[in-house]
Amino acid sequence: MNQETTQLILKKGKKYKKWTEGIFVNPFYWVENGNPYFAVGYTKGNQSVASAYLTTGEENKEDAMNAHPPLALFSDLSINIYNNGLPRSKVNLQYYLQPLNIPVNSQDPAVNAGREAYAQLLKLQREFNDFIKDYTDFYDKDVLVRGQITEKDVEKSQKAVVTLDLYQYKIGAILINQYKEIQAFESYLKEQNAWSEMDKETQNFLRDITKNIDKVEKDFKSLDLIVDEDPDKMFRMNYDKMVADNKKALESQKKNIRYPI
Repeated sequence: MNQETTQLILKKGKKYKKWTEGIFVNPFYWVENGNPYFAVGYTKGNQSVASAYLTTGEENKEDAMNAHPPLALFSDLSINIYNNGLPRSKVNLQYYLQPLNIPVNSQDPAVNAGREAYAQLLKLQREFNDFIKDYTDFYDKDVLVRGQITEKDVEKSQKAVVTLDLYQYKIGAILINQYKEIQAFESYLKEQNAWSEMDKETQNFLRDITKNIDKVEKDFKSLDLIVDEDPDKMFRMNYDKMVADNKKALESQKKNIRYPI
């Protein structure tokens, strides 16, 4: 979105702003009956408190309200992905690679099972990094370049949120179900000469991922996913659940729309 359009939408949006609030306009728009509609957000502190849906010309109430669901949903979904996905995607792969590069010669089944669990975490971390990169490239290099969002963009983002949750589920399941084995793997490595050759950050990471298992279990339960042995079925069920939940959330948001209501 060019600077001129941004300033125009902000100017119109300030008419509905309370003096203690911040204001912003999302950098993408939805076309309704040939007119581009933008979402303006009003904030207090770090919290969003209200919104308005405006176009560069004269607003039509029905068109603006039709623009609300895709604009609000795409914004919420992309924020969710960035806030929850980016921090995890920044985990240094060396935290996994350095321990796994140390040869294991143990007859203890727990040690070997722990190494295999750690290798699975590395595999998931690589997949997760690729997934986040694909989405951020889509958002930064596609959506923000063209400006206009479509139903396909909303659907892609909904699927991405479910995918993100499923990755968190898979990672959490390994940590919860095999944390004792991972601890056995860590204890074995500490006895090896190569342990001292690893950097401190990697040593701390290997120790800390199973240190706060209570928090891991709490976060795992908070995902509130429908579980099924069939991965495809599990994805579909959780996608359908999220779509239904989003519809309820969008309906609830209407009470905080300042314009054109």
